[in-house]
Amino acid sequence: MRISKAADYALLAVTYLATLNRESDGLRSKAHLAHQLNLPKEYLSKILQKLTRGDILTSERGVKGGYFLRRCPGEITFKDVIEAVDGKRSLVDNLSEDFENSGRLDVCQPIIPKVQEVQKRIDEALDSMHFGEVDIRQVSEHVFDYDKYFE
Repeated sequence: MRISKAADYALLAVTYLATLNRESDGLRSKAHLAHQLNLPKEYLSKILQKLTRGDILTSERGVKGGYFLRRCPGEITFKDVIEAVDGKRSLVDNLSEDFENSGRLDVCQPIIPKVQEVQKRIDEALDSMHFGEVDIRQVSEHVFDYDKYFE
């Protein structure tokens, strides 16, 4: 299973904000996040909006506004973030609602239970991983100190 680039960036943004929630106030501007994560600002903006609509982030408007985690890191799962950005995804097309009308149902029927089991395990794994488990010290030292590495 492959996640989208947007979901990948969303996971980075939430990880970064989780480090801030533990260390100090977690409010950061879109520009700050784009700089620290080395991501395109406009693309990140769309991702942050989806994370806000998905109840992962809260945004504050104004000069000193920005984004912060709506819940503590231990309550936010990887699945929450991926689905906030990409929506609910299936491993293969035969799990989607449109598949029944595709004409391939009879041929693929024998493997559907196996594919559903794989999908269930992936969903369970993503739902069991939360940002409270991320080793924030390692992330902070090696990923988010861009100024240190690009001087």
